[in-house]
Amino acid sequence: MKTLLTSLVILSGICTTAYGQLKKRLMIAVLLFLGQVCLAQVPAGWTKEQWTEAVANKGSKLLLYADKDMLEASESCMLKIQLIKVPDADPTNETPSLQKEYQYLDLPSGEVNPYTVTNWRIIDGGGNIIGIDKNTVTYTAPKSKPAAGSMTISVDLVPNSPDLPKVQLLKKLYFVRNETAFTLNIPVIGIVNARFTTTGNGGVGAMAKGNVPQMAYDAAKSRGYDLNALTSNAMYIYNPAENSSAITFSALSLEGMDGGSKEVVPNAAILALAYKGKGVGSFPLTVEKQGEQVGVIMTFMQKGCGCSRDAYDNNDTYNCTGKVTITKDDGKTVEGKFNTVIFSDDGAGHIVRGRLQGRFSARKAN
Repeated sequence: MKTLLTSLVILSGICTTAYGQLKKRLMIAVLLFLGQVCLAQVPAGWTKEQWTEAVANKGSKLLLYADKDMLEASESCMLKIQLIKVPDADPTNETPSLQKEYQYLDLPSGEVNPYTVTNWRIIDGGGNIIGIDKNTVTYTAPKSKPAAGSMTISVDLVPNSPDLPKVQLLKKLYFVRNETAFTLNIPVIGIVNARFTTTGNGGVGAMAKGNVPQMAYDAAKSRGYDLNALTSNAMYIYNPAENSSAITFSALSLEGMDGGSKEVVPNAAILALAYKGKGVGSFPLTVEKQGEQVGVIMTFMQKGCGCSRDAYDNNDTYNCTGKVTITKDDGKTVEGKFNTVIFSDDGAGHIVRGRLQGRFSARKAN
């Protein structure tokens, strides 16, 4: 996967297959990463004792989930308390290890809840909270950007049993406006609110004058490509033959994540997404017809995650959710956003589910 975005173009002699080569590399990386998945079913009939045992035995984790991690001025999101249930260890189970998946379950309400939920509050950053029920609230971001550029929400969980500890859950949300940024959450493997950004376009346009032969620019232009955009670390390209768009980000910096280092790590991740269609509008990240190559893939810190259709077996999917929304296309750049579930693994043969959200600007290569 490391070569997914590093060889987008040869500076001289660019040929008409530039897009095909990019797409081929993208989809090969997707297919190599994606395997088989069995979507977990939410268990029914849990008793209070079973929930208490799961929490007490650390067979599960509690987290504060948000359906959006990045908000613009006055934008709202939903916050709710969830429980992560670890797959049962069953030596007699013949199901392949990669079929086992962690479950994200909403904390139950009423008598079966091992905790009493209380004291929803905004720790910093401002905004407003409206309660839907004890386990779920709607948060609305402030009208102007907080000094820290983020907002932190908190909730307390008071145990209904003396055997359980009191729990305080925190959630950081980012205030964004006119910037390229992505947040990745895979709580099971300790990736919580990882924020990635890109601050420059890179590409040959950033190189010293004279280092790039004029013939490279001419060759690209003669075939309908912008060399600066084609080699940029935030690049959009369109394939008219298949009516498909691909956007790549090849030099994302990790700004930090909850519980981790606050130091910026440059070139920490690469990201690519593909969808059918072009121009301003909303385009599904889910496969609508058999054989469509639509999806998202990201590599970061020697890990990978993504969602897409496995083209080798159309019965097996890592289901993307939501759409890519392109809000601007002026012929030189595209701007947009997306929010989708993604899948990875925990290193022990279990599928783990997370969420990837992004807002972006990319240069158009054609």
